[in-house]
Amino acid sequence: MKWTLKEIQEHRGEPLHFTEIVNREESLMKRDREILAVSDIKATGFLLYENRSVLANFQIDYTITLPSSRSLEPVEVSMSVPIFETYVEDEESYETSEELNDIVIPIENNEVNLIPAIEDMILLNIPVQIFTEEELSSSELPQGADWSVVSEDDYQQKRAKQKEEQVDPRLAELKALLEDEEKEE
Repeated sequence: MKWTLKEIQEHRGEPLHFTEIVNREESLMKRDREILAVSDIKATGFLLYENRSVLANFQIDYTITLPSSRSLEPVEVSMSVPIFETYVEDEESYETSEELNDIVIPIENNEVNLIPAIEDMILLNIPVQIFTEEELSSSELPQGADWSVVSEDDYQQKRAKQKEEQVDPRLAELKALLEDEEKEE
């Protein structure tokens, strides 16, 4: 997914529309060991040359397979991510313009290469929690020999109950005395 600056400039202020399919599975799996698989990535959008810069406005659609956060079972997640990038011929002249808040990428070897942007956006958009359909529909949480996962609400209820049942050590001795007196009567 590379275009030379000349190819983009030939459109004379008109966008260069594209629809490309790329496979970056091996590269992405090397960069993030959690990734189990990545489908072919469909990129659709346009490049526009103006003011010695190239604006890239496109969207990527793909399916990524990741381990479930709970059971580590493989889960396929379909993603659609918009990408907006600005590539500049001369970084210094661009910095003097009023668009100082924009992140710009220098054009190297007179080529605009969208592959790094695609890979970075895929890695940045990996969901934090992923669950299988069964895990989403079930209220049962995992547990083991000496451990279990509990919801926040269950944990708060358990703590409140423990506080109620907890006896002040100073009062425990008084309670023992009262019990002894009741037995003597």
